[in-house]
Amino acid sequence: MKKISFIVFSLFALTIQAQKRPNVIKASTASAFIQEENQEKKRWHLNPKTKPDVYTLDKSAKAKWVKIYTDSDSLKIKLKPGEKYDFVVLLNQKDSCFTRFESPALKNSFKIKPEIHDTIPFVLSEYNNIIFKVRLNQKDTIDLKFDTGTTDFLLTNEGIKQLNIQNLNGHTFQIGNQTFDKQHIYPVELSGQGTIGRFGWNIFDGKIVEIDYDKNVFIIHSKLSKISKEYQKFDIEYTHTLFCINGELQIKQNKYKGRFLFDNGYQRTIMLDDDLMKEQKYPKNELTVIKKVIMKNGEGKEIPVLTVNNERLNLGQYSLTDIPVQLLSGNNPARFKTHILGNEVLKRFNTILDFQNNTVYLKPNNLWNEPYTEKVL
Repeated sequence: MKKISFIVFSLFALTIQAQKRPNVIKASTASAFIQEENQEKKRWHLNPKTKPDVYTLDKSAKAKWVKIYTDSDSLKIKLKPGEKYDFVVLLNQKDSCFTRFESPALKNSFKIKPEIHDTIPFVLSEYNNIIFKVRLNQKDTIDLKFDTGTTDFLLTNEGIKQLNIQNLNGHTFQIGNQTFDKQHIYPVELSGQGTIGRFGWNIFDGKIVEIDYDKNVFIIHSKLSKISKEYQKFDIEYTHTLFCINGELQIKQNKYKGRFLFDNGYQRTIMLDDDLMKEQKYPKNELTVIKKVIMKNGEGKEIPVLTVNNERLNLGQYSLTDIPVQLLSGNNPARFKTHILGNEVLKRFNTILDFQNNTVYLKPNNLWNEPYTEKVL
């Protein structure tokens, strides 16, 4: 009898679990916000037609909170990598918006046999672009730049036209011995000088990428056991599909710590975020003005930029002095609150991007003392 009772109880528990409905929150307008941990809120449009409507969190090596805010309710849940959570937003008491939070599983090529250690030459252009010869669809060789400030594969509209690409889906790219199949091409208006497009950091997710500017080689590793103590280690913070490290600006004895988007696709030094400058009372009006220019982003939009001289940039134990930095007069092109660390600074460091342990390593190289393009006369 005890055994039968246990079976009946188990079946009852399973029935209750199967009938359990997902959490329900309410809303009277389709406009909502989603926030991950301490990031800025992102706009979210409630859509009852998509079932489920999936919000994918940024990559994270550990569990983190995500919260949705409607005009009248909210829901907060903590997800580990690889987990998902379904819930319903009841819109205007009638439309059920089936919604899912999904945290991407972590990728790791550590156990791949045989190990990958693929050395690929690149050209560092006079515009600080890291340029590769890339094979497209086993027939065309094209020049693309590596851009950690973006994701996936992007080609210019002009390049797409020249290559006579009719369908943007299902393409194969080969970089060195690494092949990336079934790739979608994202069209853009502009790319770095001497290229017809770019590729982002995420195609190497789960691997380790070594950028050696002394030898102009790019090494893709599936496993890397030892890293020299000369390298300074930085934790990666993933946000808005990109990644940042922490650094410090310094004027005299005043230090301004902040988040820096790791963006070797940005050709200049450092673009300072206006909101962060205001919050920290960064003395931009007291600094020597070097130049005023109009820049263009990847969409071809003009951005007025003022260049001033910053006394010092501290990245861990390493410091660069008298750096010309760019001050934005409009919205940050990154679309979130961060300074942008460009390749006129980053090229001065041999770099290891460890997308297994989510860390960046920097070590000064032979470009350390190279003059900046813009400097105080």
